[in-house]
Amino acid sequence: MQKKSILVFLCAVISFYSFAQVSTNEINFWKNQMAKAKDDSARLNLAFKLATGYRFSNVDSSFYYSDLGIKLADGLNLPAKKAEFLSLKGATLLESGKLPESLQFQFEALNISQQVKDTNITAYAFNRIGNTYMELGDYKKAIDNYVLSRNLFYTIKSYGMYYNEISNIGNIYNLMHIADSALYYGKIVYDASLKTNDREDFTRPEIMFRLGNAYKAKGNNTQALKFYKRGVAEAYIDNDLRDLSMNFLLIAKLYKETDQPDSSMKYALNSLQTADAVSFRKCIYEASTLISELFKNNNRYDSAFKYLSKANIEKDSLTGTKRFQELQGIILNEQQRDREIEANRIAVQNKQRQYALLAGLGIVLIIAFILYHNNKQKQKVNTILNTTVTNLKSTQAQLIQSEKMASLGELTAGIAHEIQNPLNFVNNFSEISRELIDELKSQKSKLKSEEQDEILNDIDTNLEKINHHGKRADAIVKGMLQHSRQSSGKKELTDINALCDEYLRLSYHGMRAKEKDFNAGIETGFDNSIRKINIVPQDIGRVLLNLYNNAFYATNEKKKTADENYKPLISVQTKKINDRIEIRVSDNGNGIPKNIVDKIFQPFFTTKPTGQGTGLGLSLSYDIVKAHGGEIKMESKEGEGSEFIIQLPV
Repeated sequence: MQKKSILVFLCAVISFYSFAQVSTNEINFWKNQMAKAKDDSARLNLAFKLATGYRFSNVDSSFYYSDLGIKLADGLNLPAKKAEFLSLKGATLLESGKLPESLQFQFEALNISQQVKDTNITAYAFNRIGNTYMELGDYKKAIDNYVLSRNLFYTIKSYGMYYNEISNIGNIYNLMHIADSALYYGKIVYDASLKTNDREDFTRPEIMFRLGNAYKAKGNNTQALKFYKRGVAEAYIDNDLRDLSMNFLLIAKLYKETDQPDSSMKYALNSLQTADAVSFRKCIYEASTLISELFKNNNRYDSAFKYLSKANIEKDSLTGTKRFQELQGIILNEQQRDREIEANRIAVQNKQRQYALLAGLGIVLIIAFILYHNNKQKQKVNTILNTTVTNLKSTQAQLIQSEKMASLGELTAGIAHEIQNPLNFVNNFSEISRELIDELKSQKSKLKSEEQDEILNDIDTNLEKINHHGKRADAIVKGMLQHSRQSSGKKELTDINALCDEYLRLSYHGMRAKEKDFNAGIETGFDNSIRKINIVPQDIGRVLLNLYNNAFYATNEKKKTADENYKPLISVQTKKINDRIEIRVSDNGNGIPKNIVDKIFQPFFTTKPTGQGTGLGLSLSYDIVKAHGGEIKMESKEGEGSEFIIQLPV
């Protein structure tokens, strides 16, 4: 099967290059012209054509001519041209999976283009910054940048790029699982592309697979496959290896989902080899992962491991800790650059004002007095601000400590209730045993041997029960000590079902300890297929305790105003979904109003009355889950209840 698929791929590549012979001839022509050119201006224009021409077929060559163009633009003192090459190289880096480097080049291009007021290059920079945020999953920032780019392209009548931005916005809606909007925007771009034969204004292979994605999201696999295959044909025409590999991959995924493993393997191998040719890392990762799954399903574990290893290498290069630290540094540097630009602008503005004030000696003296007075006022304001900031930090620390102590109080109340039960058993059986011993001592001479044995057997049974419940209390105390100690931050293999159940009981008993009349129904559904996962149990325990406490609080508040038919109910479910564990905590309380849903994870935001909450519980929970590489989100219907969903990596 593998040899057959590779053979089919090689035939496809051979036909592809013969089909794209015109583009290859053009590149060779430009290279010959470059070798003959003696004028740097001519070499600059040829370098841009070559960097663009190689972008989707040979990224190393594209990088070489981009760097040459940057050097030539510096030599000719053409900042706009330099920005154009910087943005082009950043786009090629993004398609190679190098997000931090790509973002660095786009920010630099944006800075230069805004300084020289080149709207076209500014629009491209916004477009490509939007592409980077799309890859990072920050869809709001992606759409914001695409809208800026779309508006600029429209003003300069670059309608091909205008429709490209509409296509990008539709793609974001598809990633957000809003299928109707994705299909709506996809059709707008597709219909526009049919009105022209210009292959430069419209990236047709991309238009095809995005429209295919929209149909697939709507459940129309026939239409999806039709557009994916059209995307393959369009990619052959354009010599577009990047979009060719993506169309191959999407076809492979569709065949796998429709239980056609042989066809899926064929297109997955085609996708991988095409993506390898242009170092398209995202596609390499997804294709390798898919091939590994197909081999695994066919019980070919050696081959499955081989491609899984390849996928993991690409995944680390795309999303490894080091890559995102670099990305964070670039974003922070860009923010610092913006602050410096603003500071310089203010400084220039201040100088201009000072020159204006030197118009007359009398005016200068008056203004000098005013400035001196203002300076004193600023110093006073700065002193007040410094004091305020210090007080705010102190208050913040106190609130965080208060939140921790509140959680500890809830935990302690629950544990106290838990430990009371075995202690009651120990006390009761101890008293009964003492009475039996007293009876044995006082009546020993009167009791028959059988009666004495019976009493001794009862005492022995009681001692066993005392020992059993004593050990139970001991286990609870050890658990209390473990959960109340400072978290070491060290991850341990933990039974997530047991952890969820344990903290649920503790939270419920803690609520009962505060509200004597409180009762609630509890439903649990734990996925027994979940194995132990590597987490910091104390930290995840705090997250669960916080969610449970909020759920019990919400149902208790609703009970105060609801009719007698209302029954508080808390549900906790766990489920393994692919390579993630999902924990759902839901309640039938009052829910959360729509106008504050976006604020619930913000520090110090709380819906509880003043004095009953610090507003830090969900903020700390959000940080803990993110630190574990997971996600936490909330769904709520006002008046019906809320559900919090935690997803943790296996």
